[in-house]
Amino acid sequence: MSVLREIMTPEVHTLQLNQKLIDAIKFLHDHKVRHIPIVDSEGALVGVLTDRDVKRATPSPLAPNQREVWENVVTGTDLERVMSRDPITATGDTTLIEALHRLVEDRIGCLPILEDGKLVGIVTARDLFRASLTALEAAQS
Repeated sequence: MSVLREIMTPEVHTLQLNQKLIDAIKFLHDHKVRHIPIVDSEGALVGVLTDRDVKRATPSPLAPNQREVWENVVTGTDLERVMSRDPITATGDTTLIEALHRLVEDRIGCLPILEDGKLVGIVTARDLFRASLTALEAAQS
């Protein structure tokens, strides 16, 4: 049975608690991801910020006379204020089936992978769909 270690992205880019919303906007754009693990100054995982969290926290810069409001919000809001705290995590030994159950039951889109309390990877719903598709195709062969 496959485990998350086999499909996780091992080089996880993170942001820190005290970084600003503008940093997350740039991060999402630059890395083409939808989930950002948030770590404290010691590197411990303390939250996850999604592209949806960013959209909810950000006013539209296109609304009339809102550009200054937008700039104030994105440059003045710490990620700590908009992230989801205490994210649901897994280990590298978590099975794909267990991970799929967690995503469905908890309505989440990613699982940060921890080993000995340290962030060592991330698995997204897309990773799990891809692995499931591969397994289903192999079963049909």
